[in-house]
Amino acid sequence: MPRFWRSMRTRIALVAGLLSLTGIALITLLVTHILYGDMQEMVFKQQLTATQFAARDIDGKLKLRLDSLKRVAENFPAVLFADHAAMQAWLDDRKAINTLFPTSLLIIPADGGAPLADTPHVNNRPRSFVDRDWFIGAISTGQPFISKPLITRATGEPALVIAVPIFDRNGSLLGVLAGITPLASPGFLDLIIGARPGRLGSYQLIAPQHRLFALTTDIETAVSPLPPAGRDSIIDHATSPFRGSALVRNSEGEEELISIADVPTSGWLLLARQPASEAFAPVANAVRNTLSIATLIALPIIIVLLALLSRLLQPIAVLSREIRDMAEGTRAMFPLDTNAPREIADVALSFNRLQEKLLEQEQRLADMAHYDVLTGLPNRLLITDRLENEVKQLPRVTRGLAVLFLDLDGFKSINDQYGHQVGDLLLIEIASRLRACGREVDTVGRLGGDEFLIILSHAENPLEAAKRVATECLQALSRPALIGDLEIVVGVSIGIVACEAKNHGSTTASQLMSFADAAMYRAKANGRNCYIIHQPPSSPIPDHEI
Repeated sequence: MPRFWRSMRTRIALVAGLLSLTGIALITLLVTHILYGDMQEMVFKQQLTATQFAARDIDGKLKLRLDSLKRVAENFPAVLFADHAAMQAWLDDRKAINTLFPTSLLIIPADGGAPLADTPHVNNRPRSFVDRDWFIGAISTGQPFISKPLITRATGEPALVIAVPIFDRNGSLLGVLAGITPLASPGFLDLIIGARPGRLGSYQLIAPQHRLFALTTDIETAVSPLPPAGRDSIIDHATSPFRGSALVRNSEGEEELISIADVPTSGWLLLARQPASEAFAPVANAVRNTLSIATLIALPIIIVLLALLSRLLQPIAVLSREIRDMAEGTRAMFPLDTNAPREIADVALSFNRLQEKLLEQEQRLADMAHYDVLTGLPNRLLITDRLENEVKQLPRVTRGLAVLFLDLDGFKSINDQYGHQVGDLLLIEIASRLRACGREVDTVGRLGGDEFLIILSHAENPLEAAKRVATECLQALSRPALIGDLEIVVGVSIGIVACEAKNHGSTTASQLMSFADAAMYRAKANGRNCYIIHQPPSSPIPDHEI
């Protein structure tokens, strides 16, 4: 064997170089895999966020027109049904609502006959509307009704009709107020036309209850029927209960990235679809670039590593020569340097100490971000996150939850009279008492100032549990708080909202907090130091109070 290969220094350098090359390759593959997954998830979220934003914008514009038409119908003078000329003048004078329904605004009699008034006025209006779905829907339900997407006879444009019944004071039907607006009119849904996710994607606004495309990126396909079930897997996926982003293979066998969001006011949905090859092209490019850069960097790294290892292993040769010289008697015996392992141990120990300090600081920062500094209770950020998680879990549990919004009565005057230091000590005492009123699984948090929130989780009867806890809170705060030499008593106004598991789909965490907040304000208006239970607007039962 050549002398070069018998050198221990050469062998160690070569093995280290080979291990380094293997490590770089494995790390590159791992980083590439993680990068691909993270970027793919980012593309999913970006398209879904854009689709949800567009769907909310569409829903807001539909709701604006629906609410505006309802206000006009509610304020319509019933006496005008006896004077059609005055009715026409009154309708012409509604400039704001006319801008929302540029095609036409009609007042149809209760029998569905010719319009009693219209703006803009057209002489050749149809003589009967009894066969229109919007007229039938408004008459039969007595509620506002949104028509299926249609093509107007006058302009040939895709349009929408919103109909609202008009009643007199006795609840008798007088007629129907109908507004017609083109879907592609400026400021309405015109942004969908020509808009695309990516270069080859498209948006499709679908009315699933009518099996129609309401509007699409290509306006020529607006108000056209959906393909039959089983013909287009993308449309089948969109009309299923699924909402979000997914990769779906279309009828041609090509994968598409689709995102689906609801338009609640009309019962429609917005579908964004884009070829997966285009959507993930930046991801593929990033992966290729990462591999190329890793390959270019690996070679010089290996060369430098071999050189450094050769230099670092030089002390082995020196040590070997010194030992050989001492064995042959050519140099005197002397102690060898053995301090290196201890120095490495000292470096490791110093690093561990530094790491412990950093972890402690990180934990302190995390506590400051999620817990109230004064009372130690969860702050608004953490309690909102917990409430959102509780609402998300409702579909999977059989029990409900309740939210109590608490606001102290008279706390500001205590702050003004005794100072903030006394006020802070009082808040700490109140927080301790409120924490004792709930169960271990419940959450008591401080929203800020003198506002607190209690979440009752997994309650078999959330309303009764909330009433019980509210009563305990009132009793707990009725006892004087000893702050130094002072005996301070504060009241509390409590707003309660309960959510059964079966009603999980009808509300959100932000709505629960809003409802509880509103109920709290009604408790203050009701005399304070009491609780009020929020009831849905449709419920005939008045707010509960104590």
